[in-house]
Amino acid sequence: MTLAAVLCCAMTTTVFTACGSDSDDNTNTPPTEPTIVGYQVDYNLELPKEEQQEVIGACGNYYLLCDKIEVGYIDENGEEQREVVNNEKWTKTVVYKKSVKGQLKLYLTKPTGLSEESLTYDYYTAIFSLGAKAQCVKAIYSDGTKKEPSSESYTYLPLKSSTTFPKTTILRYMEEKMKTEVEILTIRFYI
Repeated sequence: MTLAAVLCCAMTTTVFTACGSDSDDNTNTPPTEPTIVGYQVDYNLELPKEEQQEVIGACGNYYLLCDKIEVGYIDENGEEQREVVNNEKWTKTVVYKKSVKGQLKLYLTKPTGLSEESLTYDYYTAIFSLGAKAQCVKAIYSDGTKKEPSSESYTYLPLKSSTTFPKTTILRYMEEKMKTEVEILTIRFYI
């Protein structure tokens, strides 16, 4: 009988201790929301050979007439780097961990020895395509997840101009007015 009483007291003490321990750990603190700690940008540039325009048909890409095309981009340290565009395409992934103004620029070396007779299209225009905004910019959160950021946390401003020239004037334009440095994209990140 004494043994049964001792066991009953021991079990009661264990139950109350276990219950007390559960309530001490429950502080009812809501989990913290993850914050943006960086951005991953998957730059993707393509220089297509031609573009179809409704009124005049196929237009060649005057960027591809250049002797050399380089892309200038801002690296993870905020410094500009340059890389040559090969096969009309260029890609680069950069992770920014601080507020920065990212840019893409084309550095063009004007063509030498080009003649009107060697031009294969009747019209030329500045054509390039960039990766879609939603696909190329991902926010990196403090919990390790990556997703498309809200529009308040960054700005994405691609160049939106396309001038078309007949081949009879493209050489004069390239010689007199074509810029050798063209900014095609600006992205500002706020961390």
